[in-house]
Amino acid sequence: MIGFENAPAATLPPENPSIVERMAETMRDMRAAGMTVTARALAVYGDYADADIERHGEEAAALARARAVRRLA
Repeated sequence: MIGFENAPAATLPPENPSIVERMAETMRDMRAAGMTVTARALAVYGDYADADIERHGEEAAALARARAVRRLA
């Protein structure tokens, strides 16, 4: 007999993610699209102010790297 299991409940993103979380997701989206993530490209693609990128960019980059899914062949 074939048994079925329910998938685990997905965790929902926070209602109002912080700027660091949003910036990290933008960085991941850019990399998935094959774009090089630079401060200028992030400002254009993600519509972030230069001051926000300067203030939160390193933390967002670290978070994006931690959340990245890499596949090894």
